[in-house]
Amino acid sequence: MEIDPKFTFVPLNAKFYDGINDKDTQEYLRKWGLKGNFVIQNFSFNEPFQQYHKYQLADAFFKDATVTRELLSKQSCAWMKQGIRASSVEIKQVPCSVLSMSFFDKMKNPNNRIVHNSGMICKRYDSQIEDFIVSDNLRGMLLDEESEEYNLYSEDEKCEFVFRIFQMLVLGGILCQFEDVLQPYLDITKTIYKDLIRVQKRNTSDDLFVSTLVLEVVAKDDKDQDYFPSDSDNRQNIAFLLIDANSREITTFIHQYGGYCSANLN
Repeated sequence: MEIDPKFTFVPLNAKFYDGINDKDTQEYLRKWGLKGNFVIQNFSFNEPFQQYHKYQLADAFFKDATVTRELLSKQSCAWMKQGIRASSVEIKQVPCSVLSMSFFDKMKNPNNRIVHNSGMICKRYDSQIEDFIVSDNLRGMLLDEESEEYNLYSEDEKCEFVFRIFQMLVLGGILCQFEDVLQPYLDITKTIYKDLIRVQKRNTSDDLFVSTLVLEVVAKDDKDQDYFPSDSDNRQNIAFLLIDANSREITTFIHQYGGYCSANLN
């Protein structure tokens, strides 16, 4: 009978992500109201990991004293309750299989009415959905269930980690200067995705696959309130654990709508 591993965690020094920390990337994040709203941290664990351990790993991670002490400790985050040991942790595995930005080619086809031939995003009359002003068909595709564009991507495709990153960028923060063209959103999506995931070759062939396991998480405190992220009902409040079984590393990625951290990604 196999005994479940008892996971222990060690915080790692902040990684320098070439793409995310690039000057142009940072400028777009600032323009879209996202700079300071998401934080990435890295931890290692010493035990072997199999995918069926994902529940135990996530639960142990947020209840670990070292993680509790270190999580967001180097950021001055007004929106983040720090030093909390989780009373419960909800996880959902996020599909992460996309290997090419051709995944987004449907958006580039003018027949699908997201962009014009010029690459300019198709405008529409303003409406408010949830906390967001929807003023073009790109945001309509993400938010407006009544629009024709909403079904351009299937629900399974919208669950893909790369699509979740794209959605986070397009919807932006509270103070967001939207783009008039699609390409910058795709470029920064690719940059962040490449920085966060690991691609490997299969042993038996030259086929590539994403080896990073992505979990969406909601950690709750002893009053059963969300704290990582807070208010998870807002679609822009998202948190992920990215698990690399080979290097035995966990990367935390959290975005909080309207939050601000004075020390971000550095």
